[in-house]
Amino acid sequence: MTKKEKIVYSFISNIVDDENSENIVLLTKNDISKLLHRLEKTDIHSIFISPKFNENINDMYDLYIVLDDINLSETDIGKIKNLLSQKIVVFTDFNNDKEIDRKMLKLGLQTELRDTTNKLKCFSYNLKNYNNKRTWNNPKGWANPENFDKFRW
Repeated sequence: MTKKEKIVYSFISNIVDDENSENIVLLTKNDISKLLHRLEKTDIHSIFISPKFNENINDMYDLYIVLDDINLSETDIGKIKNLLSQKIVVFTDFNNDKEIDRKMLKLGLQTELRDTTNKLKCFSYNLKNYNNKRTWNNPKGWANPENFDKFRW
């Protein structure tokens, strides 16, 4: 097993443990038997492994993982994010670095891992902690006549 695979597999194992994911989709064309051996020790009920994104799947999954050998379009990632899973992890390499960064930022994914020596980058999206509640973003105190003379910007 290469160093890059060790990093990816331990990163995925940690995410599965932290998120308590029970059903997972994993998109890759590579042999991931060593990863599956690691994941056997977790509480996963089902794992669906596919070499390509299937647009016709409409089932919800706890976690959607895309390894760096799969290239997804913005539309595919958007469909996963909006319809198929609330947690997404996308691994990429450093090819088209600026374009991938722009695409992921536009879709709301955050950089989780950047390893230049192993040419590995990971982006993630988790709806649960994407947009945290803010104390100022609520109806209390907004457009209340008693506050008109108190606060001026």
